[in-house]
Amino acid sequence: MIETGGMAQVWRAVDELLDRPVAVKLPAGDTRAAHLAWREARLAARLSHPGIAAVHDYREAVRPDGSVAPFVVMELLAGETVAARLVDGPMPWGEAVSIGTAVAEALAAAHAAGVVHRDIKPGNVMLCPGGVKLLDFGISAAAGEPDDDDTGATFGTPAYAAPERLDGKPAEPATDLYGLGVLLFEMVAGQPPYSVDTWEELAAAQASGPARLPDGLPARLRDLISRCLEDNPFRRPSAAEARRALSRLIPSAPARSTIPLPEPPPTGLARVVPMGGGGPGLGRRIGAVAGLVLTIAAFILLVNTVSSPDGGSGELAQPPAGTPSTDSSPQVTTEPPSPPAPRIESTTEPTAAATLTVDAALSRVRAAVERGEQLGEIRPDVALDFMNLLRQMQAGDSVVSDQVDQLSSKVRQRLAEGALTEAQASALQERLTDLRDVSGA
Repeated sequence: MIETGGMAQVWRAVDELLDRPVAVKLPAGDTRAAHLAWREARLAARLSHPGIAAVHDYREAVRPDGSVAPFVVMELLAGETVAARLVDGPMPWGEAVSIGTAVAEALAAAHAAGVVHRDIKPGNVMLCPGGVKLLDFGISAAAGEPDDDDTGATFGTPAYAAPERLDGKPAEPATDLYGLGVLLFEMVAGQPPYSVDTWEELAAAQASGPARLPDGLPARLRDLISRCLEDNPFRRPSAAEARRALSRLIPSAPARSTIPLPEPPPTGLARVVPMGGGGPGLGRRIGAVAGLVLTIAAFILLVNTVSSPDGGSGELAQPPAGTPSTDSSPQVTTEPPSPPAPRIESTTEPTAAATLTVDAALSRVRAAVERGEQLGEIRPDVALDFMNLLRQMQAGDSVVSDQVDQLSSKVRQRLAEGALTEAQASALQERLTDLRDVSGA
């Protein structure tokens, strides 16, 4: 046996037909556990992603007493879970960010397929030689599916359960983002925000507030964890947003030693961009050509100076006026041809966020919807639904924040349905975040 838990046991087995090692999950308990096993296999079968443990099959065996034993055949993984890794204490924030990025990417794929995991925790994240794997869709649900569990068996683990799960709200991707926030918190702090084992302990702990994050973390990581742990699910980021934010925080590998680059301008307030575009690569090529011309010019100047009949006065010999030159070599000036005139872009210009108004932010969201529809990346009926809600928003209206949350939730739902692309969903969520910020929400 590989693992045992309250709802199932996992055994190592061999697929005799294909001659491969597999993991077999046997649900423990009554008929409800068997039904959950079937649901897990059915929902996980929708998913095909390198960061999600694959489900191969669902079968039922008949015991000697005539009862039926359902089981799920899954990918057998090697490695250790994040929970096992944390036994030695918290991990460096860079490692936590890398793991969190992989989990967010797997969640984005699951949400795009309409599946909500609902049990994101260190024990369900495996660190394998080939990468990070998200495990155990045992209490997963289809996005938007009503919660009909009166027993609380599918609520998950108290320390990792999102607040809306306790209210019996339908399954939503935002629930997994709360779990991601707890996972990130525990990886860097060594414990979850509420280190509890029972629902009663959770209620008491919430009254006194969560644990504190350790000092020394990047501000953007703190902000992301805080957003994921919002009580209001509408205020949490999408999995795609979280993945993008985390990927930008992954520490870079040390760079190779290279030839030192020229020092920047002494003011430090501006950067030079060649006219006509072309990016930094073009600028370096122009600089290299200019440097080569200077070197050649200096060399020819030195040769002419040394061979000058006046003993090297330091000036080039010139023929008398009106006398044709007999020197067949080309005339060389002491200054090379000038490169294209540079254009200065100040980096001190105010950012869009600093000058954005509510009206302008609304216009940016509308423009994103219209562009998405034109590109075929937002379904026309969905674009119309978004635009209708945007028309109801008025600058300075006290209900703008609620409408922003409503539209943000719709974007996540439509993404899960495949009615818009992940890129368009991310663009809309970014503009909605700006709108929420400038509206004072």
